Amino acid sequence: MDEKKSLELMALLDGTGEPGRREAVEAWLCSEPDAEALRQELSWVRQALREHEPATKVPETREFYWSQIQRRMDQAAPFEPRPEPRRRFGDWLSWLVPVAGVAAVTLLVSLHPWQGGPLNPGLNEATATTYTSEADGVTIHWID
Repeated sequence: MDEKKSLELMALLDGTGEPGRREAVEAWLCSEPDAEALRQELSWVRQALREHEPATKVPETREFYWSQIQRRMDQAAPFEPRPEPRRRFGDWLSWLVPVAGVAAVTLLVSLHPWQGGPLNPGLNEATATTYTSEADGVTIHWID
């Protein structure tokens, strides 16, 4: 059974279907026995839900609840924004220490002689050779 047609049938039974589609759905119901069985089952389910739905009664009215909410809102203290705290030397110091640390590391890195220094003693002695084969389309870089 086609899901789209089943949904159209449900909409028709609920009264929310498109007005122009009513005739097409009814023609489909007459032509297919499965569709008629589905309509009957959906009607039974709808009727069972209407008859057996528990009625919930709240002891107080809606206005009673809203009046309680309104009363609590009226009793609440009005919102007062807190004053902005004054700046102290400690606040500036907590900002200044990380900035000074980053500046010191940057200065050390920029002034360090990297080539030939103690970290890379053999860097100045390296040689590079390149082999290219046009026929094979290969290039090899040899670093020694």
